[in-house]
Amino acid sequence: MVTIYRASKENEIRKKGYFADYVADVKLLRQVDTAGVIIVSIPEGQTSPHFHRELEELFIACTPVDIYIDEKKYLLEKGDVVLVAPGEHHYFVSPPGHTSWIIAIKLPNLKDDKGC
Repeated sequence: MVTIYRASKENEIRKKGYFADYVADVKLLRQVDTAGVIIVSIPEGQTSPHFHRELEELFIACTPVDIYIDEKKYLLEKGDVVLVAPGEHHYFVSPPGHTSWIIAIKLPNLKDDKGC
């Protein structure tokens, strides 16, 4: 089941020397003891469609980018967070003329869990 948490300036809290936006209280399907953190740049175009058999994947948009999950398109803005469940086919598409950036977190950090 797709879960999208939208970043919003309404959640902005002023702290000493910085601002904080509380974006998500993420509920995972199972307890994990490892996480893989990946910084991903997506040049104009799209990533390869795929899914994961066991791991959940958490994505944080650093720039605007489209994510397709089970062929449904979601526009992500900077700061939005998406939790993709095992078995959900997904891929990203960068806008024409732009490179998009995301942070991907694999939960747990399974190296060979990708299917096509």
